[in-house]
Parts: sequence; C-alpha cells; structure tokens
Amino acid sequence: MHLRDDSQTMEQLRAYTEKANATIQDLSKRIEPLMKKLGEIAQLMGIRLLTAARNFPDHVRVIARYYPDWKFLRIDWSLLAAYVFRSPFTLSKRYLQQHGQQDVYQYGETPLPAIDQIATECGITAQDTVYELGSGRGRVCFWLNHFKGCKVVGIEYIPEFVRVANGVKNKYRLDKVTFIEGDFLKTDFKEATVIYLYGTCLEDKQIEQLIEKLSKLPSGTKIITVSYPLSDYTKKPLFEVMKRFPVNFTWGTGDVYLQYKK
Repeated sequence: MHLRDDSQTMEQLRAYTEKANATIQDLSKRIEPLMKKLGEIAQLMGIRLLTAARNFPDHVRVIARYYPDWKFLRIDWSLLAAYVFRSPFTLSKRYLQQHGQQDVYQYGETPLPAIDQIATECGITAQDTVYELGSGRGRVCFWLNHFKGCKVVGIEYIPEFVRVANGVKNKYRLDKVTFIEGDFLKTDFKEATVIYLYGTCLEDKQIEQLIEKLSKLPSGTKIITVSYPLSDYTKKPLFEVMKRFPVNFTWGTGDVYLQYKK
C-alpha cells in the first residue's frame, strides 16, 4: 500500500516538475523580447544622457547668442516644444524600422553654433538660396533664414518632421522657408546657390548617386559637406575644394568642406 502511494506521489511530482519547467520556458520566451526592449531603451537613455552632457556648452551658447533675439527665441521654442515628450531620434528610429532600414541610428542634427560657424566660413548671404539635404526637424533652416536672411529649402523624408516644421513656418509666416517631404536623391534643387549636406551616415552608393545629380548644377554652386569632400567619391573633375575647416558637432570635431561645382 505504501509503495503504491509512493509511486503515485513520484508520478505527481514528475508531472508538476514538467509543468513547472514548461511554464518557466514559456515565461522565458515572453520575457526575452521584453528584456531586449528594456536593453534598447537603456541604451537609448544612455546615449541621450551622454549627448546631453556633451552638448551642454552648446545649449549655453545658443541661449547666450541667439535667444536675446525675441523672434528667433519664439520660433525655436515653438519647434522644440513639439519634441518635449518624443525624441526626434526615437521618431527617426521608428520610421526607419517601419521601412526596413538596417541602420536605424542615422539621425543627427547640426548644432546652431556649428551652422553659425559654417555659414560665416562659407560666406552665406541674404542673396543665397540654401538647400539642406536631410533637414530633420528644420532647426538649421529656421536659423539660416532668420540670421542670414537667405531663402532656405529643407528636404526631409520623415513626414512628421516636415509636418511640424511647416506648422512653425506657417505660424510665423516665414515665406522664405520651404520644407519638402521626399528623398533628396529624387528632388530637384537646380535653384540652389548653396547645398548643405550633413550626410555623415550616407552609404557610398547614395553619395555617388548624389554626385550624379550635383554634376548638373550650374558652375559656381557652393556645396558644403561634413567629414568628406565629394571628390573622394568620383574620378571626374566636377568639384574644387576651396576651404576645409574644423567644426564641433555633437559627436566631436569634424572637418567641413566648402567646394564649388566646376
């Protein structure tokens, strides 16, 4: 009698053990994606904190240099307010994931002190029409228009960035600022007197395609690139580098190239 009871008990224990193991495996499968997601969130938070600390001096310079201008202060705050609870980096990452991009950490912005230096070094004036290829939130476009008085066209493929930027543009009736939603490789920018490209994350093939488009621009068009001259990607004598100078970006110091279309 005791032997049979012990045998039944062992069978019950084995059944309970198998059920517990199955439950643990099921929980592990469910927890694994959650832990992966938490890891990504922690990574993004770490990047944001590191970037914020690194960019703190730039924030101070922006406040000291540009915010005494009341109109620009209102324009810039209206733009930044739209992203208080949603990071542009997260918006960009989500959009790229939805469209099957492998590199989802492509988003970057030119700091305002950096575009100030670039505009001065490259001699951008009120007579220019500047096309920014990949304008992001549009902050550089608003700065160039306000402080240099030039006509500015921002080309950006993430719809939400264009929607918000156009909202700010319309709110302050900025007729000399235009935002176009689309791929700059498929956009006409023949009216440009200055092209600004921050494209540090572009692939070689994209740069080569862009060079083909730029080759059709009028002689004398200024082209400003970050980290590399266009002549590194073509054997044709299309561009002449006129100036190279260091500029501080969020990720460190990079070389900026001013070149002319021959």
